[in-house]
Amino acid sequence: MRLVGLITLCLALIAAAGLLHAQPGDFQPASPPVEQSTARKDAKARPGPRITPEREAAAISFVQRNHPELAELLSYLKTSQPEEYERAIRDIFRATERLALIQERDSLQYDLEVAAWTAQSRVQLLAARLKMGATDELKSQLREALKTQNEAKLALLKHERQRAVDRLERLEKEIARFESDREQVINKQLSLLTKAAEDGRRANLAPTNTAKLSPKSVKQGKKNPPTK
Repeated sequence: MRLVGLITLCLALIAAAGLLHAQPGDFQPASPPVEQSTARKDAKARPGPRITPEREAAAISFVQRNHPELAELLSYLKTSQPEEYERAIRDIFRATERLALIQERDSLQYDLEVAAWTAQSRVQLLAARLKMGATDELKSQLREALKTQNEAKLALLKHERQRAVDRLERLEKEIARFESDREQVINKQLSLLTKAAEDGRRANLAPTNTAKLSPKSVKQGKKNPPTK
């Protein structure tokens, strides 16, 4: 029972902190017990993706790669509390989907996000164990985990800052180009629009009731020339 209680508490803390479906930078300390209860009710009320064997395997594989200790707890939870296990798998699968989208556009951010996820997951697990019984060794481990979490968050923030700097540089180049080539751009646009207007005016003035003779009519006309 103590193991089951630890598993449930660990996953409750993780879900309550928003870890399993957090957005970049959304890494917060463990919530108080009242907030945990509210978060768990909200999570149950919120519809989630249907858990298929493929999605379950993807979620478990992700946890095994990035936080084996949590994967071990999930294996116990699967047999002891199936509903809690399914909710945890659903939340983890949401996280993997979000991370997959990040990986498509920015592989470095993906690596940093996974590192932050792992750090936060370990902090929450150790915080849960601390509630079951505090020891100096556990406090030391939690301190190191918090340090790692802080470093992971800092790396993410620096990466986001660099992306903002890069975007600003691109915008500055675009502004400079428009300012330096303003007259040339305007003249080119004016030329294109004027030509389009002239082509449209000529098309409107062209005769529209000129009938085209079919090859059959032309042949008949040659056989029966008009009489004088």
